[in-house]
Amino acid sequence: MTTFAEHLDGLRAADDLVAIDERVHWDTEAAVVASEALRTNCAALRFEETSGTVAFASGVYAGPDQLSSRSNRPWRRIAAGLGMERSASYVDLLETLSTWETTPLDEAVFVDPAAETDAGDDLYALGLPTVDGEGRQSITQGVIAVERDGTTSWAPVRGTVHRGSLLRVTVPRPFLDWCDGERAASISLGVSAATLIAALQGWTQDRTAPGVPERAAGLADVPLARADGRVVPAGAEVRIDGVARPTDDAVVGPEATWERPTETATVAVDADRIRLREDPTVPFVPLGAPLADDVHLASLVEAATLYRRVNSYWGVSPVSWVQLPVESRLGICLVSSEILYAGFDWQLANALFSFSEYFDKVLVLDEYARPTDLARALDDMWVKAHPGNDWIFSDPNAPAATAPVYRRDGETGSRLYISAIWDPRWDEDYIAPRVTFESSFPENVRESALDRWALLKEDDE
Repeated sequence: MTTFAEHLDGLRAADDLVAIDERVHWDTEAAVVASEALRTNCAALRFEETSGTVAFASGVYAGPDQLSSRSNRPWRRIAAGLGMERSASYVDLLETLSTWETTPLDEAVFVDPAAETDAGDDLYALGLPTVDGEGRQSITQGVIAVERDGTTSWAPVRGTVHRGSLLRVTVPRPFLDWCDGERAASISLGVSAATLIAALQGWTQDRTAPGVPERAAGLADVPLARADGRVVPAGAEVRIDGVARPTDDAVVGPEATWERPTETATVAVDADRIRLREDPTVPFVPLGAPLADDVHLASLVEAATLYRRVNSYWGVSPVSWVQLPVESRLGICLVSSEILYAGFDWQLANALFSFSEYFDKVLVLDEYARPTDLARALDDMWVKAHPGNDWIFSDPNAPAATAPVYRRDGETGSRLYISAIWDPRWDEDYIAPRVTFESSFPENVRESALDRWALLKEDDE
């Protein structure tokens, strides 16, 4: 298991966390610094000197873009947050997230909560950072826990502070319907990656799976605790307890990525108790910034869901991987797959369109394409696929996708499917062979090169 505090320690040990010692104001200044760090593929940040009782961290689940270097693994911080190796492959991460294993609560690990210091009920004293020009302190990464009829569920939240003891948070509409009215609630900040991912898997898009604590515990042995009968993440840095009630007053400011394809509602939380861990750190996301944490988390959760669904759709598992590149802000879906028969790529693209509302473009790649090589995938889109034959637009009657920013008027439009694969109907003679050492040089040249290579290694010794 990896709590948020342990995750920060891991980033620091891997030289992937920069400490900002200079005092940074919570009112948009921290968000500006965080956005610039993301733009330049910087390490994660921890703001040591703040005016409130909590420190800030940013970029803890983000990563560099894949266009700057082929060796970049944008998912490495999420993998580390789940207790996996930072060098874990993308497919290993998809396999882990797509299994949806659960651990019954009577088999899960319950411990005392890390946030146990009583900090009163003044939310302003926390000094949470703002992410827009409204000047309201913001919650951009956390979960709300509500218990109903003996079952506790967690959902993702985004919100703002409106009075010293009043929060308004956006939650998925199905979660509010499940709560069925006013309920005691806890909002946890500074939780593990498994907790955030399980909450996204449980309640975003059209998913309604209340067993989120069980899923988080099955994903990475997340330690749990009880607070007034509710099951909460034990490792949380900050826990705000209170009463949640539906309200029509919407939360303003930029949306989190998970809100785009999800019907949402607003909940007002009257806070009556704040609990802090010793030296607490609260992660925040400069919402709307490219390559931000919420984009990375939503990308992986959605890709793993699609990977699971398409690999069980035909009774076989032809798909090597699915990716919604964060560089495109999830507006395009890449899929690498074996082509089972002529026309399979078209069926695969249609299945992906029907399973997700994020994107309006699907790029189908050959099964040996690598998920770390985004530049090669884009090359295939432009060079291997012929715009006249392999770029196929639908009739302009498709619902608008939620990720692209160029069509937000609610009108229908076209979807685009690009087939960048070798046509399975072709004879192999028409397909260019893969360029390798064995296929590019005659045997005598290869033997000579190997002999010289062996001599070089002897000289090194």
